[in-house]
Amino acid sequence: MPTPKFTPGAQLIPLSFSNPAFQGLNTELGGNILPQQWATILDNAVFDDTGRPAARKGWRTLTTTPGTGAVKRVHEQYNADKTSTVIFTTDADIFNDVSTPASIKGTLTITDGNIKFANFNDKCIAFGIGTGGIPAVRTSGDFADITVNSGTAPTSGIGTAAFGRVWGVDTDGKTLRYSSLLDETRWTLDGSGDGGSIDFSKVWPSGQDAIIAVEEFGGDLVVFGTNNTVVLTDGSGSALGIDPLSLNVSDTIPGSGAISQFAITRAAGDLWVLTKFGVVGLQRELVQKSTPFENISKNVQGGVTGAAAAMADPDDITLEYSPVNSFVIAHFPDTQVSFVFDTRVRLEDGSYRCSTWTSPVQSLKYIRAADSLYGALTTADGEMFKYSNYDDDGASYVFDYESGWLDLGQEMNIMLKFVKRLTSFTFVTQNVTVTHKLKYDFSGKQYSFDVAATGTSVVEYGSTATTKHAEYGTNGSYDLQDANAVPGTDYAEYGGGAVALKTLDAPGSGSGQYIKIGLRLDNNTGDFVLQQINLFAKVGRIAT
Repeated sequence: MPTPKFTPGAQLIPLSFSNPAFQGLNTELGGNILPQQWATILDNAVFDDTGRPAARKGWRTLTTTPGTGAVKRVHEQYNADKTSTVIFTTDADIFNDVSTPASIKGTLTITDGNIKFANFNDKCIAFGIGTGGIPAVRTSGDFADITVNSGTAPTSGIGTAAFGRVWGVDTDGKTLRYSSLLDETRWTLDGSGDGGSIDFSKVWPSGQDAIIAVEEFGGDLVVFGTNNTVVLTDGSGSALGIDPLSLNVSDTIPGSGAISQFAITRAAGDLWVLTKFGVVGLQRELVQKSTPFENISKNVQGGVTGAAAAMADPDDITLEYSPVNSFVIAHFPDTQVSFVFDTRVRLEDGSYRCSTWTSPVQSLKYIRAADSLYGALTTADGEMFKYSNYDDDGASYVFDYESGWLDLGQEMNIMLKFVKRLTSFTFVTQNVTVTHKLKYDFSGKQYSFDVAATGTSVVEYGSTATTKHAEYGTNGSYDLQDANAVPGTDYAEYGGGAVALKTLDAPGSGSGQYIKIGLRLDNNTGDFVLQQINLFAKVGRIAT
C-alpha cells in the first residue's frame, strides 16, 4: 500500500517570517538555501526606518516648460553665502532653472552632456568644454572659457576642485595640472602664481595607466586610473590644506581603479568607488588591502559588474549618495537598473544591504539646498524630477519581492511541505492587488494568488479624526493625494499606522521540500510596507 504524502487530518503548522528581506538582496547565493532575512528579488524597494522592505518613492516633475534633449548630468552650484543654482546638461546645452530651463552655455559648443562640474571659490568650473578643451567657468549668468594668465590649463574633461585649487588632467591621460591658490587663471609656479603639474607616467605603481578621476579624501588627493589608485599626501602639513610641492605617494592600490569619475561618491564616512570588481569603500581598501571580493556590493556583485559591463559609455553611470534618504544609488541607464545600498545598516560581512530599482532614470543628484534627490528620466526630455510621491511621473511601477529557498529549519528540512494558506501583514495606503507567490524545489513553476487590498490613506503616527489626513505636517493636515503635500514634511515619508495595517489571506497550493515565497504589486501608486509573512502548511513524509 503506498505511503500517503500526509495524513488528511494532520494539523496545519504555522510558520512565521517576521523580518523578511531584513538583510536585503543576495543574488550571489540566490540558488542556495538562504535564511528568511535575505531576498533574491527586491525590486523598486527601499528600507524604512525600522528596516522593513517598503515601496520606493517615485519621480514628480519640477519642470513646467521642458527643454530639449535628454538630461545627462545634474549639478548644484553652491556658494559660501548658501545661494544655490541647479545646473543640468544635455548633449547640446547647459541649463539652469528647473521650472523653466534656460540655456547658460553662452558661446560654448556642447557635444557631450557628461560634463564634470566642480564648485570653486563661489564659481562653477566645467571641465573640458572650453576652447581647445580647457575648463569653462561661471560665476553667474553663462559659462565662458577661463582666462589663462599663465601656464597651460588642463585640456580633458576630468578634474576636481580641492584644497583651494582646481585640479585637471590633460588629454594624454597622464599629466595632472593644478592651478594657483584660489585662482583658476594661473597654472605655473612663478612670481604671480603657484600652479604646476605632475607627470603620472612616473607615479603609477603597476605599469602605465590613464587617469580616470581625481578626488579629495581624508585630507589627501586621490588619483584613480583604470587599474591603479594612488594617494598623494602632503607630508609637511599645511594650514591651507596641502602644498603641491610637498606631495608624496603615501599609498597605492595596484590592480584596482575607477570605471568613471561619475561613479564615485562620498557616503557613510567613506569614498565609494565603482571598480571592475564592484562598489568598494576607499577607506577599507587602504586599511585592509582587501581582495576584490571584500567589497560593499559583494552580495550583488555579479549584477553590479554585469550592469557596468553592459554600458555603452561608462560615463553614463551615476553613483550618488542621498543623506536625506540614507542610501547610495548605483544607476546604469542602459539597463534601467539601480542598485540601492542602505547606509544605515552595515552587514557582518562588511557590505551594505541592497535593493534594486527598475526605473527610467538617466541621472541623479542630491541637491543640498532642497535637501532632496533630483533626477532626470529617459522618458522625459528636458525635464527635472524630484524623488517624491509613489509613481513615476504618473506611471505606476512594480514592487517585487522573493525570498531565497527556505528549508524551514532543522526539524522539517527533509520533509515534504504542503502549503495550504499564506498570510501577509502589510501597511497599505492604496487600493491594490497583491500577488502572493509560491515556488517549490528550485523549480521555475510558480503558484500565484491575487488578493485585493483596500488601502487606508493614513500614515504612521497620524492620529487625526479623518482617515485621509496625517498629523505633524508643518502646514497642517494634508490629504495624501493633495498635490501640495510634501512627503516627509506634510506627512510621514513611510506609512504604516495601525489603521493601514492589512492582513491579506491567500490560499496555498503545491508541495515540496524547499519553498520560496514572494509578494508582487503590479501597479504600485502608494505607500506599501511588508511586515510579516506566515505560511500554514501540513507536513508529509520524508522527501525522496
